Amino acid sequence: MSDDLVKRLRRADEYEPLGHDGWEAADRIEELETKLAKAVEALERIGSGEFSGQMLPSMPPQDAAKYFARTTIAELKGEDRG
Repeated sequence: MSDDLVKRLRRADEYEPLGHDGWEAADRIEELETKLAKAVEALERIGSGEFSGQMLPSMPPQDAAKYFARTTIAELKGEDRG
């Protein structure tokens, strides 16, 4: 997605050196892209109907999907759900 931007931020550019700030920005972009990918994956799994009782047979599908969504959100926020 923004690999080019990350590379440009990390590169020591002779015209406009970004130094430490560029590296921090690149790290933050990569962190957010990772979280976005996890969120998209979770939404795709929920939208696919995966939670039709197969993963968590003890729960109705809508409850299993909600549980998975809440667990994923907690993970993205860095919260411990265990």
